[in-house]
Amino acid sequence: MTGDPLITRYRGLICDLDGVVYRGPSAVPHAVETLNRVTAGSIPVVFATNNASRPPEDVSDHLRGLGVAPQGWSVVTSSQAAAAYLAERLGRGTPVFAVGGPGVAHALTEAGLIPVRVADLDRTPVEAVVQGLGTDVTWRELAAVGRLADAGATWVATNVDLTLPTLYGRAPGNGALVALVRTATSASPYVVGKPRAALFDLARIRLGTAQSETLVCGDLLGTDIEGANSAGLDSLFVLSGASRLRDLAFAEPSARPTYVAADLSGLLAPGRPLRAGASASELALDALSRMPNAGGNDELLRSVVTTAWAVRDAGGAVSDDDGLWEKIERQLGLVP
Repeated sequence: MTGDPLITRYRGLICDLDGVVYRGPSAVPHAVETLNRVTAGSIPVVFATNNASRPPEDVSDHLRGLGVAPQGWSVVTSSQAAAAYLAERLGRGTPVFAVGGPGVAHALTEAGLIPVRVADLDRTPVEAVVQGLGTDVTWRELAAVGRLADAGATWVATNVDLTLPTLYGRAPGNGALVALVRTATSASPYVVGKPRAALFDLARIRLGTAQSETLVCGDLLGTDIEGANSAGLDSLFVLSGASRLRDLAFAEPSARPTYVAADLSGLLAPGRPLRAGASASELALDALSRMPNAGGNDELLRSVVTTAWAVRDAGGAVSDDDGLWEKIERQLGLVP
């Protein structure tokens, strides 16, 4: 393994946003400067987000406001993935019931479809429904989704994330609203967002890269990493967002990343793939938590993860004590 930056092994990057590039209105440390160096090196970036409520232009404005260079990247949303899916199956100008924030209607219009709101359903028949998150989604809209799906309309959900992060903690996500509709219908939606492959496929089309040339970066194992695996893509898992080291140690094989780093700056460091070791010796977590501070020791970080995987895969026991894993994170310099 050479000492060249990890990102130089790939020709394109698909990058998550919340928890990777920003947290709410603020940039994650090292994220902006890393992205600017990546795009300056002529490696294109597509930011792929499950957030269906905002149009790509609004997301782009947010990124530029944080200091991300104006060129070398673009944004794709799960609303666009939903619209692309329907555009392949319906004729241009087909009316589609749009539920969610402005990003849903924007994506349908962009794809040549006609977004229809709930007030117009009585006079405008629709062939499909796109359900995405919006802060003003009403009971009337949710009831109409179920009624139309039961009547045979194609029901597309932008994503099924049960929660989403806010400044005040977790809040119900689009998946919670989809689940609510499912209690009143026998239909099931076609899901395009992470961890399904459709959003990654759309992002890779935008990049113009082959699977082997594309790297995914994200902070959620069950969406970003599992989705990358389902799309046949390598991935970098970063510990700057909602998931923690303990989550990674207990990840099932379908949600295990190719690489791990503290944050997005791991793209500029030499990267070694994570592979569960052949040995299944017990992982001495308690001893590790008492070690002198080993901040910045990427090799030790990889060793902790791969040893935990090996132990668990062999049927051994790994401590799930949150306090112990928090100590280890501090020892590795992952948290203050």
